Amino acid sequence: MRNSIRKLIILLLLSAGAAHSAEWKIDPTLSFRTGYNDNLNLNIDNEISTAEATFSPSAVFSVATPTSGASGNVRFDFRRYEADSNLDDNNSRFEVKSFHNLERSRLGLDLGFIKDTTLDSQLEATGLAFDRVRRQRVTASPNWAYSFNERTRVSTNYSYSDVEYINSGDIRFVNYTLNSAQAALTRVMNEQTTASITLSRSQSDTDNDVKSTTTNLQGGASYQFSETLSASLFVGARRTESDFSQTSLIPIFSGNTIIGFIPLTRDVSNSSSGSTFSASIAKTLLRGEIDLSASRDIRNDFNGQPIEVTRLGSTNLYRFSEILSASLNLDFYNSKSNNDVASSLNRDYYQIEPIFTWKVEKFWSLSGSYRYRKQTFDNISDDATQNAAYLTLTYRWPRIAVSR
Repeated sequence: MRNSIRKLIILLLLSAGAAHSAEWKIDPTLSFRTGYNDNLNLNIDNEISTAEATFSPSAVFSVATPTSGASGNVRFDFRRYEADSNLDDNNSRFEVKSFHNLERSRLGLDLGFIKDTTLDSQLEATGLAFDRVRRQRVTASPNWAYSFNERTRVSTNYSYSDVEYINSGDIRFVNYTLNSAQAALTRVMNEQTTASITLSRSQSDTDNDVKSTTTNLQGGASYQFSETLSASLFVGARRTESDFSQTSLIPIFSGNTIIGFIPLTRDVSNSSSGSTFSASIAKTLLRGEIDLSASRDIRNDFNGQPIEVTRLGSTNLYRFSEILSASLNLDFYNSKSNNDVASSLNRDYYQIEPIFTWKVEKFWSLSGSYRYRKQTFDNISDDATQNAAYLTLTYRWPRIAVSR
């Protein structure tokens, strides 16, 4: 992991040093959030109720030259909890996307580093919550696109991820690496319709020698009905193969009495096929916006194991006035393991989050939010629920622009 972070820093320094005669734009933000959570770890038992406070400095930045550019964001979350100082954490996130334009093609490199807990980015990706364990993830993704003409383009990209769970002491959390590649052909059919077909393949490898490979072929189109209404639909099929070792205890008999056990380890191969899809509808209203989405795919964000995640989401925004607005975010996840051995991963996850935001002054805003989370399980009858309420004060710094 340390070598991965070192390589990431070197690449970022090289990219920054190459930006001559560039225009930089930086939008810093400072926010302070305080609130109360009645089940911090989203556990069935041993619920931890606590007041909490978070200070979050962040920034969105971009740099552009006549032929290249980069954009990204950096964020830190310093979280403190009243119930137990051992729960305190310092999270960080850094993401940058860079590109260089050639005559008909574009070369790109995306880099990322995330240090958070399993109840942050991992929960957002899979809908799985076991415990609150710190983890860090390093990603690198070179990409290339070539335009045959104004309507037809082919693109490829490769992505590498290295995930490490920090001092978890829990055998359920295993470090893993993920390699994936995809190739896509995109065609602009007319002013309203764009169609594409994508072939992708991913391979994960864990520290406990669980290997899985997923191949997915998906095609579809996006359609612009009007200036305020758009939709997209992509459907496909995938095949997933997993290889792992399974240990069983074989009893030793003396007559009719069991006097001991012998562990027997055997290699197991498992394969499955299924459908994948991604759909969305976006509508802009006079005073608000509505976004609906649905998807199903294979995610390897939990221990590198292939998990089929079906997700439904809704984001709604309404502006009462220039200074007062409200939003409502709804999410549902259905997560299923790719094999019977890990059937404990099969569960549903729900999240409801209404937010009210008041723009106090030009650069200041105050928001109040309530978040409800619930997780139900296929193999047990108990549920895990969480209620949390927050008050957040945000200061958006005036944009900093620098030309060199």
